[in-house]
Amino acid sequence: MGEILVGSFFGQLDLEMLPGLIVLVPAIIGLRGNISVALGSRLGSGFHLGVIDFSRSWRGEVKENIIASLLLSSFMSIIIGVFAYGTCRLFGLSSMGIFYFVGIALMAGFVSGMALATLAILTVYVAFRRGYDPDNITGPVLATLGDIITIVCILGASLLMKGVVP
Repeated sequence: MGEILVGSFFGQLDLEMLPGLIVLVPAIIGLRGNISVALGSRLGSGFHLGVIDFSRSWRGEVKENIIASLLLSSFMSIIIGVFAYGTCRLFGLSSMGIFYFVGIALMAGFVSGMALATLAILTVYVAFRRGYDPDNITGPVLATLGDIITIVCILGASLLMKGVVP
């Protein structure tokens, strides 16, 4: 499903203005999926086991997990941007500059991370309140919606950076 959305969204974007962008897309989608599902799993297990409760959810474990998720996402987005640029250079593909790769990866990674952290909390809360094991619900929900949200964020970041590209 993610590939269909990527094609639809990026078909509307003039990729000649941002050459090499397609190298970045699978890595950012995989990054957000892995980090958000791990966050959802940690929160789901914590709520399910009673280590974390809803009355004090913005203190302690939830806050620390969300901050860690966003920091990890930002750091890994920078690395992915550098590797995408290096991959384009290594294989002789035309590419935008490293600033654009890192900028798009960082913006898309952070914004989608914020959205998916919110979605993770909401999914865990609803699953827990309805009596379901959050560990069985959060993974599939975050993985599926994470692809869509991340693609939209990549498109948005690309359009912002496209205005910056000479």
